[in-house]
Amino acid sequence: MARRMIRAPLGIPGAFGFALGARRPMEKCMALTTRELPRSDWQAYFDDFSRDLDRLSATVEVAGRDVGAQVEAERLILTGITYDHKDDIVVIGLDAEGGLTGELEHIIYQPQKIYVASGEDGMTAMDVEDAEGHQTLVRLEPAG
Repeated sequence: MARRMIRAPLGIPGAFGFALGARRPMEKCMALTTRELPRSDWQAYFDDFSRDLDRLSATVEVAGRDVGAQVEAERLILTGITYDHKDDIVVIGLDAEGGLTGELEHIIYQPQKIYVASGEDGMTAMDVEDAEGHQTLVRLEPAG
């Protein structure tokens, strides 16, 4: 059976769909502007994004046939996102709110495609597909 992707937003505004079979609640979503980042732009895009980073709350979810749909981190403060072309990895840095020392790095090995969606409400989502068919969804919103 071929793996089919849903590109319609699910979850909250600014979110992407996961592979068919993942069970997620559907909500009404606002209009999104979605684009695929060319691989040649990944490092510069994430360097610029992280350099000009406002205080953002991030939720990181991973989905795949072998792992199901899992929440890796929920509403943590985004400290940065980088792409290392030598190791071919995307690293998402997160920290607990309130100055607690609970840093987390989520690493995506061998990313194949990266999509970025922005909503009119300031929400942003990034969808990273890796070589094993996993999708990592990073939902960003202004931190309260």
